[in-house]
Amino acid sequence: MPMQKYSKEALKQEKSRINQLLDIENRYCAKCKDKKEYGCEGCFHDKRKRALLKSKEEIAAAQASHK
Repeated sequence: MPMQKYSKEALKQEKSRINQLLDIENRYCAKCKDKKEYGCEGCFHDKRKRALLKSKEEIAAAQASHK
């Protein structure tokens, strides 16, 4: 999904929000029982982290195009 046009401030806020969500997912992932049984590939938190990282990359690309 392509990023919509956002202001620099909105991109900055969204990046901060994603970083906070990544931090939360990392904490949950460290305690995850599924991870112990199935490894990271079976862990819901790992899938969520990958999606958040993709969004973060899209924001970084959008920020670079603003400069």
